[in-house]
Amino acid sequence: MNKEFYKMKTDIIKALANPIRLMIVDCLLSGEKSVSEIIQTTGEEQSNISKSLGILKAQGLIKDRKNGMNVYYSLKVCCMAEFFSCLNRIIQDNFKYQQELVNSSIKGE
Repeated sequence: MNKEFYKMKTDIIKALANPIRLMIVDCLLSGEKSVSEIIQTTGEEQSNISKSLGILKAQGLIKDRKNGMNVYYSLKVCCMAEFFSCLNRIIQDNFKYQQELVNSSIKGE
């Protein structure tokens, strides 16, 4: 196994392991957005968004396009929607399991 390949994978996962960056990717799932649209959608500070956009771009997850004074961001890879859908299923399954544990402990009292 090639350790450098797995390091590259780890770097991408680290780039996504941040709530603001996940919100940005989620925001971009619906299409290209300007920085101001991303700020408005996420409710985060411009400095945090700019830093996060740089990290996501460095890892090849997003791309930018300049149009005059505006910069527009979009997803570089189309599989992020599938990835987010998978994450949502994992969260739902985990929540369902936790609910079952709570319900079984209440019945057992």
